[in-house]
Amino acid sequence: MHTLKVQLGLTLTVLISFSMFLFGLVLLMLWQRNAIKQETVNSRIFLQMAIVAITNTPQGQNLPPEIKNFLTENNVHCLQWKNGNNATNNSYGACPDTISLAPFLQNATKGISSTNYSGMIWNGFFFSRKYLFLAIPLSSQQHDITAIGLVRSLEKVSNPIQKTRPIFFAYLVINVLVFGVIGFTRLVHLVIRPIQHLAQLADSRTDQNDTAFFTSGQWGEFTQLSLSLNQLVARIDGDKQQLQSTVLSLKKANEELQNNRDEMIRTEKLVSIGRLSAGLAHEIGNPLGIIQGYVELLADDSLPHEEREVFSHKVIQELDRINNLIRNLLDLSRTQKISAVSHVDIHTLLTEIIETTKFRKTTIPMDYKTNFTATTSAVFIDKDGLRQVFLNCILNAIDAIEEQTAMTKGKIVLETVSNLDDTISISITDNGIGLSEKHFDSVFDPFFTTKEVGKGTGLGLAVTHNMIKSAGGALHFTSSKGTGSTITINLPTTMAADKGE
Repeated sequence: MHTLKVQLGLTLTVLISFSMFLFGLVLLMLWQRNAIKQETVNSRIFLQMAIVAITNTPQGQNLPPEIKNFLTENNVHCLQWKNGNNATNNSYGACPDTISLAPFLQNATKGISSTNYSGMIWNGFFFSRKYLFLAIPLSSQQHDITAIGLVRSLEKVSNPIQKTRPIFFAYLVINVLVFGVIGFTRLVHLVIRPIQHLAQLADSRTDQNDTAFFTSGQWGEFTQLSLSLNQLVARIDGDKQQLQSTVLSLKKANEELQNNRDEMIRTEKLVSIGRLSAGLAHEIGNPLGIIQGYVELLADDSLPHEEREVFSHKVIQELDRINNLIRNLLDLSRTQKISAVSHVDIHTLLTEIIETTKFRKTTIPMDYKTNFTATTSAVFIDKDGLRQVFLNCILNAIDAIEEQTAMTKGKIVLETVSNLDDTISISITDNGIGLSEKHFDSVFDPFFTTKEVGKGTGLGLAVTHNMIKSAGGALHFTSSKGTGSTITINLPTTMAADKGE
């Protein structure tokens, strides 16, 4: 079986040979046509010369030798003319048996010029005319001849064409070779190689053992491509079925994961409820135990009045502690609800809170520093809730600083920065005792605290986290044990809210 290269090569060679042969043939035919026209023109000129020679030759004498030589050299078979007072034709030479100039000379005496051709001759490529006969009228005022004509052979035109056959076929072979090589090279580059590359690419996506039988040289490129594509389609169908099976398996696995996730969420909720209940029982149980003890002491009638007032004051303090705990729990639950928002300037609010907390009594002096670089500090949020958030963060920072036993002066730094996403970042940094990394994941859990019993409920950061999250912000906490902590709050500004609209 012929390959595509052989088929294209043969087809291209035949087409180029045929086209070049036709092109050369047309050129030869045009050449012959122009040569015959030129011979016709030359024949007219010769007839004019012959008239002069005949007129100057006395009657009864032969034509001049130069005219005879010209007739012989130009293959003129015969020359005939007609006098006005003579009904017969005068002639020199012998016309072919099949050709007669008499009718054409008769028409020429009437003023009609005649040009005609007769006979066929093979010139090596095609048949061409063999004889040219021409008759032209003449004016009787100048001489007695009224018409003259001739019959000449056109072999002078056909012979050069026949002699060009070796050159013609050499030119044809050279052109076929040159244009065939160029065309075949371009076809290989533009057609064969892409097809082979496509077939190799298709083979590379299938098992080589399946296509080894079809890649032998006896198969054409299109056949190889077809077989490779069939193998590729079969491979794709197999992969499709395998993919569908995998999708079904993944779907089942996803359903199982979803069921496990729901179960984990329910378990986590139960754990959170248990942790909340344990923390609540612990935080309320301690003051209740203290209250119970003082109430039992107050039941003693022999107790002095002064001690009764002291014990009563202690009971009220513990009741206030329980009341604050319940209020914090209510705040934790309310942060999930939508509160009334208003236009709040972060810088102004932070400045007010700093001025308020400066007058709070602390065990060591506190130094407050601000670095407000945010260009847009306006947000839409619940102002009272945000005030409580900032206040909780600052109070936690003060508590962390006071826990440093060797600290002589506390430092709290408040900074604001504008972000590219139209949010503002507020960071509160202290040089307090800090937290170890193992506690980072529990910082925002309810009832998580590192303070001593009775000094903290562990609800402040939980309330803060829920408040910021419900406002569309984010809260980040970083700390280093013994060097301090930083809490960063990101909130959308009014610019972000305007774009959202």
